[in-house]
Amino acid sequence: MKRALAYEWTRIRTLRSTWWLTGLAIFLGIGISTLFAWAIHHDFTNGGVTSEDLDQLGPVVVTQLAASGEIPSVICFVLAILGIFAWGHEYRHGMIRASLTALNSRTQLWVAKFLVVGAWVAVVAAVTLIGSGVVASFFLRDYVDVFSGDTWQIIGRQVLYGVVLTWLAMAFTSITRSQAFALVSIFLWPFLIETLINVFFRLVPGLRDHTELLRFRPFDAGGRLVDAFNDPTGTFGDPLSAWGGLVVFGGTAVVGMVASYLLFTRRDA
Repeated sequence: MKRALAYEWTRIRTLRSTWWLTGLAIFLGIGISTLFAWAIHHDFTNGGVTSEDLDQLGPVVVTQLAASGEIPSVICFVLAILGIFAWGHEYRHGMIRASLTALNSRTQLWVAKFLVVGAWVAVVAAVTLIGSGVVASFFLRDYVDVFSGDTWQIIGRQVLYGVVLTWLAMAFTSITRSQAFALVSIFLWPFLIETLINVFFRLVPGLRDHTELLRFRPFDAGGRLVDAFNDPTGTFGDPLSAWGGLVVFGGTAVVGMVASYLLFTRRDA
């Protein structure tokens, strides 16, 4: 197993795409938080923000508005592309045979890929979120405690969300063996497919009485994990709690990973 981990560690840190995506995630994350913190600071100095507006401000700024529950995490979707490339490059360039020849164990290669990529994503996400908080503190230190207990909790949830999203993207790429299809799908499903499902449930007469099922859409459920304004009525209530969201979103990832492993160990390279 050590050889497999070393192999994957060497692979991920010697690919230019890894460093480009890592840099892009850090740049976008800290950049967006900086702009948002500066805008809030401007409103503070001009009397445009009231005390009621301070609730959960830290988590919202640090997560580039993802904690507001209105938009998905920018940095997590950028980092998920690393997971797609982890398998996509192998099949696109025919390197999977060389990898299996070098390691001679499909199980070890599969586990090593998920562990190494997951660890890389977790570290980069944490660095980006903490860096965003440091910059936000520079602008907002006189008005709000950016690194409150709630902020640290949301940072942890955001890192977990990023790892689960990346593993889901990796599993899908391994199953389809298509880097291009996976790249399109990782954005198409949450931003279009789940939106269309929502529309169908609200327009089709036979589905209108079952709109409570919409909360179990995988990416919508995942969003509850990092929503600082979430006010659940129970673990699987409407809306889902953070734990409920993790079960649904994480469960989807686990199903994909199991399918990925079974197919990878049984199909021809």
